[in-house]
Amino acid sequence: MHEATLVQGILSTSLAAVERHNVDNPGNQAVKIQEIECELGLLACVEPQTLTGCFELFAEGTLAEGAALTLRTARLDCDCSVCGKAFKLAQRHFVCPHCGGDEIHFNGGHGLTLIALRVESEEQDHA
Repeated sequence: MHEATLVQGILSTSLAAVERHNVDNPGNQAVKIQEIECELGLLACVEPQTLTGCFELFAEGTLAEGAALTLRTARLDCDCSVCGKAFKLAQRHFVCPHCGGDEIHFNGGHGLTLIALRVESEEQDHA
């Protein structure tokens, strides 16, 4: 199950980013990760529900415990060999929207990208 490996990467990257933020901003410490937003390639072969379940399990006991894992599907850049048009696919329906041809070429679509972290900061009283 490669979802577990992906979740470990997401968590380690997110926790390291929070740690760097806290070192660089001692007066504005992040105390909890509220949301991790990721973009998943259209061809990633990852089951979103399994990824979310693994995330909940691996996040226990960390600053990300209880955080939402938001997954968006990245659009896939394509070119049609029949009509020559470039287009983006948002679903796994591999035909050209311009001519209906099925001779399309694409690059990428397999990745998982961390887009944003939303954190809760501790309140500092500067009275």
